[in-house]
Amino acid sequence: MTGLVHYHHPDDEQYSLAYVTLDHDEIDPDDGKVETYQLEETVHVLYTNTGASGTVDDITENFEAILDEMDESDRLVTVRILQTFEGVLEATELEEGEKLEIYKQIDVGRIPAALEHVDWSKSVVEVAGQLMSSLILAHPLPNANHRTSIAFAEWYLESAEPSFSLPKLATESYDWQEWVDTYIADSKRLLTVRRNTTPFRLLDEWGCEIVLRKGGIEIELSEYDLELPQSEALSTYATHHTELCTEFMIESVTRAGASHLRFENGVDKQEFLEYLEASE
Repeated sequence: MTGLVHYHHPDDEQYSLAYVTLDHDEIDPDDGKVETYQLEETVHVLYTNTGASGTVDDITENFEAILDEMDESDRLVTVRILQTFEGVLEATELEEGEKLEIYKQIDVGRIPAALEHVDWSKSVVEVAGQLMSSLILAHPLPNANHRTSIAFAEWYLESAEPSFSLPKLATESYDWQEWVDTYIADSKRLLTVRRNTTPFRLLDEWGCEIVLRKGGIEIELSEYDLELPQSEALSTYATHHTELCTEFMIESVTRAGASHLRFENGVDKQEFLEYLEASE
């Protein structure tokens, strides 16, 4: 397709876009894989390896030392998220029939910091949306960040209303894909643009119309403000991401027959922690 550039290397998804240039001599081929695209200009793209490789069975970290250094509340939340991650992995492997690939190791140190961005004074769906967004933006897990963050947000919704249950995210009939996938794809678009406004702006200037992520997710560059400085892009698109996640939570509670949670005050952090502890 004319005007299309791959974000992940077309032959090896372990490699992702790292640098774009019109001058092939600027790229050291030893730094990764290089692809050339004929757009309005001849564009050279360097793809570099994103880190770890293998499947989730290759995760080797021992978290005990890191957990021991956390205070009690951070440790409780981190353990719950790791347990949620394990549950998502089991459900996903049953659904897809294979182990998930990993592209990085688990970074549990990012989890407590992610929760610092949550405003616990908001409504139930707003707090849940912030929890989901903050965990996704922190990207502490090697895969399944979206499903794990959604499942953890369900913990919060249940703390506000114990009888609440989200529509299942992994079922034999794949019903969840009809609506959840749309939000996950939009989220991944925002995350990718957020980190890459400078190379995407250059690609746009050189004739690229669409950046294609793995999974067939198309990013139409004309739909985004690529003129933002990187620091401003990080904050602006983080806000957009939180808004998207809140929209997801609103649709989730509505589909679950609990639309009243849109208007109820959320439980505060201490109440949520007490709920997590009691649910052990």
